[in-house]
Amino acid sequence: MKSSLSKALISGSTFLFLHWGPCNSQPIQLVPPQDGSPAEPSRELPLQEVTGFWEGTPPSLIETYFPQLPLRLTSPLLRSLRVEILKEKYAPLLQNPLYEKTFLSLLMETGQIEQAKEFLSETNLPEKDSVFLELLWLIGEPKKACEKIENLIRTSPNLEWKKQNVYCLFLNGEGERGKIAAELLSETTSVASPLLNSLFDPSSRPPFEDSIVHSPFLLNVWCTTGQEIPEQDLKKLNPPSLAFIAGSEKMPLKTRLLAAQMAFQLGDFKGETLLVLLKDARSEGLLEKFARALTASKAENLLPLFETAAKDQKLNIVADVFKPLLTKIDPSPETLPLAPYMIRAFLSAREKDLAQKWGTFFMRESPDEAIATLPLLHIAFPENKWGETQLRAWQAYQSRMNPESAARSSYLLRHVLEALGEVPGPTIKGEPAAPSWRQGKALFDETALALLDSAATSKRKGEVLLLTLIMIGETPLGDLSPEKFTRLLGALYKAGYTTEARSLALEFLLAKGI
Repeated sequence: MKSSLSKALISGSTFLFLHWGPCNSQPIQLVPPQDGSPAEPSRELPLQEVTGFWEGTPPSLIETYFPQLPLRLTSPLLRSLRVEILKEKYAPLLQNPLYEKTFLSLLMETGQIEQAKEFLSETNLPEKDSVFLELLWLIGEPKKACEKIENLIRTSPNLEWKKQNVYCLFLNGEGERGKIAAELLSETTSVASPLLNSLFDPSSRPPFEDSIVHSPFLLNVWCTTGQEIPEQDLKKLNPPSLAFIAGSEKMPLKTRLLAAQMAFQLGDFKGETLLVLLKDARSEGLLEKFARALTASKAENLLPLFETAAKDQKLNIVADVFKPLLTKIDPSPETLPLAPYMIRAFLSAREKDLAQKWGTFFMRESPDEAIATLPLLHIAFPENKWGETQLRAWQAYQSRMNPESAARSSYLLRHVLEALGEVPGPTIKGEPAAPSWRQGKALFDETALALLDSAATSKRKGEVLLLTLIMIGETPLGDLSPEKFTRLLGALYKAGYTTEARSLALEFLLAKGI
């Protein structure tokens, strides 16, 4: 499924396209065709205009790959790299409306709202009023949106302004006028009429349609009605829309919690706000159970929950949501069984000092068991002692404790170390064979991989980040093959992103259950 951004670029439609999905878009056409034939991406702009972050990157590459930036990223490190990309405008294309739409839409769909406002003020897009209204609805500022609607409808009473005016009349307490306006609107169009009519008829239960997914305005109307949103429909929404639902007090708690957890995983909702919602929840999900167990502060209650979180690969979520409460647990003989989980949790939450504190405690109190965490602590703290002795000790521990997965884990770790420029160390019996040339080739788009290799060699940093994100896409790190991940990790490291590469490697190892 193409993202709505891609659809907007291809069709030349107006801005109503807040929507996520795998981004398999077409190149932006910068040169309009003169004879009705498809235009080729422009390749004529002088490279000397491009300096700094995008230095050396040609316009044709931006045209092709920039619209494909993934929106739904669960990796904090990848999200931070995407932020770096979106901080840097590509100067030669700034006067191109399609590039400006692309840039603006990516800012909005990834939750960079203030930056989107600033960028919008600098553009001369014909849809500027529509876009600004979308921003106001998206961030939950209905009063300002309605003030703008009141001004717009006087000069340009088009259908969209009329629909939004109905809602504004309702919000302003003018129910009768709003109801009449909605009825008049129903006579001319069926678009959005059932949803708008439900404002004045509580018994009406219109379905949650795709048009609501794509429109912050309609989402505002839906949240005002206080109806649940099915989980499968929540998955279609972009992060800012999920955050908006989570903060809507009229919505059912079940829907708010689901939206909050999704938005949190995508980096668009604060852990402390989610924690407040969890305290009011009566359901029996993992996070709800953690909230109650942490309040009781009993290690024996927490241990089975940590075990479940580790098994379900949710330690990172637990760590981020409950960070303030987890920091209150001190290392002690009573909490020793929690040590391996606390180390992984704090590493996931990027609390390196606390992870090191628990790691030191674990190694002192239970050195044989602490061997399991050695690779993670080495990736997080390169200054820690690490060599063949430590690797062999870890491999022996894995073979003894996890015989079925030991060989695969060893293969994975050694390839990550190699991608980070370290000596990979010896293999153990049963490790998978390296993929064949044909298998390795099938993992990547050949053109994109060649561009990435060239960019990494030449230290074209912006290009490396863009291509790396495109090639990882929206696939969770835990679902990536070691071969694909380490090839991309190696390119990051080679381009000079050494700190970022180690952080990404740590996220990958944690996601793989190392």
